[in-house]
Amino acid sequence: MKERLFAAAGALLLAACSLTGCGESAKQEENITSDQMPYGSTVSEDTSRSMTISYDKRFVEDALVEKIYTYYHAIESKDGEALGSVMFPLYHAYQLEEVYGGKVDDQALADSTYDAIREYFGYDFDYSYIEITDMVSKLGESAGRDALALQLDQLANEKGEKPVSDDTQHLCELTLTRHVDKKGSGNKTETPDTLTGETLYAIQYQNDI
Repeated sequence: MKERLFAAAGALLLAACSLTGCGESAKQEENITSDQMPYGSTVSEDTSRSMTISYDKRFVEDALVEKIYTYYHAIESKDGEALGSVMFPLYHAYQLEEVYGGKVDDQALADSTYDAIREYFGYDFDYSYIEITDMVSKLGESAGRDALALQLDQLANEKGEKPVSDDTQHLCELTLTRHVDKKGSGNKTETPDTLTGETLYAIQYQNDI
């Protein structure tokens, strides 16, 4: 099993990881159980790393949290190698070649992403608190997710490979809010300086190649 997290269409595509829940809506009945409640009804905070990550453990496994941490830590530390390590290879190659015209590499992506956020807030930053505010993983729940699934199959077809969907166990779309603070502050709590609505995609797949 090759697990990759892969991120945002229009930004970066992270490679994926294992997933659990599927974002089912809560049933309208009395004595509802936690398993029947939608994403976000229960929230946990993982404070074991340099930034706190908030998420619903019924839907997001620890392996995915680790991939998300690696992604954001790679940006705040401008570590291009770590950034590339969590990218979904097929889509990442497409972005580097087609979206960026072959003019950038992983290090340039890490640097430019960091620099854009630093310029926006006006200071060197670390991520302090990452909120996974929503997750959808079913066909028809997100037009972006469904379009991405088709695009991955098209990219595989262009390379003469079998469809990615043949070996996909889960494909999900996550929405996140990022809180930042001044670099070196050590803060791992929510701050007024936030970036909302980032979309990451994660895929769990089996690749025999």
